[in-house]
Amino acid sequence: MYWTSSSILLRETVVEGYLTNSSPLRIGSGREPPLGAVVDLAVLRIPYKDEFLPYIPGSSIKGIFRSYTSSMAKSAKLDVCTGLAKETCMDLKQIEDPELGEQTLGRYVELKLRSRNSKDAMDAFFKKACLMCKIFGSLGYAGKIRFSDAYPLDENGNPLPVRLGARTGIAINRRTGAVMEHALYTVEYVEPGAKFRFKMECTNLPNYALGLLGIVLRMINEGQVKIGGFKTRGFGEVKFENIRFKNREFPQSVDGILKSLEEGLDSEVNLQGIVRIEDGWQVAEDHDVWSVLEKLKEAWINAISRSRSH
Repeated sequence: MYWTSSSILLRETVVEGYLTNSSPLRIGSGREPPLGAVVDLAVLRIPYKDEFLPYIPGSSIKGIFRSYTSSMAKSAKLDVCTGLAKETCMDLKQIEDPELGEQTLGRYVELKLRSRNSKDAMDAFFKKACLMCKIFGSLGYAGKIRFSDAYPLDENGNPLPVRLGARTGIAINRRTGAVMEHALYTVEYVEPGAKFRFKMECTNLPNYALGLLGIVLRMINEGQVKIGGFKTRGFGEVKFENIRFKNREFPQSVDGILKSLEEGLDSEVNLQGIVRIEDGWQVAEDHDVWSVLEKLKEAWINAISRSRSH
């Protein structure tokens, strides 16, 4: 059974905790300021109870992970698509079928599913789609990863303190390099020290794919990957706090072994001595999480080596 299938549950993996910004953080609400805003570029907010809370959309976090994992996959000489409209594997890859003729992968999968031949559809998707489409999804295929919106809330759902600041900027004419006349603007941002609840949920991802995602998690924590806008002005550095890793296998495992989910490419990962077993979950917290991710990174490196030898 392919790990890309949605008909059987092989594994659930969760990474959660808090993203705490160590520099100003700006997730913008667009160029038009909200009604009543006293700044030109306001931060994105959502109504919650009696407040309007700034937050980080899960779609923004997903975009960061897809961008950086895609870059690393390309550096490893893997063939990956951009994920943009009309540029996914579903649009670009071709299937030659004796009955259906030449079809795009997306059309072929659609026709096979209509005829209730899900096995052929999944066979074709697994063999033809790139790793990014398998992990993050594509047209007609739900991905194996989900990022929740990150809100400044504690474990009980109560709002955490968030301080907002504003800076005045000057617009520059990109053609001439000169300051544009009457072009002052004010930018709102979240002051350092705010905490946003983070949650990444994965289904059926093999160890090497988890290892690839783990590299991005570490890059974010070390300030190599920033979140939000105005990155060139020093905005967007965040760190993880109270981070937690949870994984459970099906059928359930009572040891610390993460089994291989893809023959010939994935490799088993031994987390004994790092994780503890809690209600069927393999659990690690704080510094142990980074040890887990380092082990999974080895599975990614091994997968790259194996793919090159084929």
